[in-house]
Amino acid sequence: MDQTIRAYIKRRVRLAAVIGVVASGLGLFAGAIAKQLPEGPTRLFAPVVGTLLFGAAILFAQRIKCPKCNTSLRAISVATGLALGFRPIANFCPYCGVSLDTPMPHATAELGNPIHPA
Repeated sequence: MDQTIRAYIKRRVRLAAVIGVVASGLGLFAGAIAKQLPEGPTRLFAPVVGTLLFGAAILFAQRIKCPKCNTSLRAISVATGLALGFRPIANFCPYCGVSLDTPMPHATAELGNPIHPA
């Protein structure tokens, strides 16, 4: 069975959430033990890495795009990927109208993209 667009969005949003949580934990842990670390660059290294990873997770989540129209889905991606029952779940792309339960297109060099031929 092919993967759906909804499953693709969920996987990407959850990956970004895990990276963000791990990065936050790293930053908090490094900040808590910073006074015990020796003076110099090691004292700043872990909090900076945690902050950079957290920023990368946010950018990763912001760049989730619709496979059909290649438009950013940041308006619906978090609600779809982390559906906790607080918001209605989106069922289609707000820009092109493709159903999120449509199988992911598998573009090849010979066939092109069957959903978005241009």
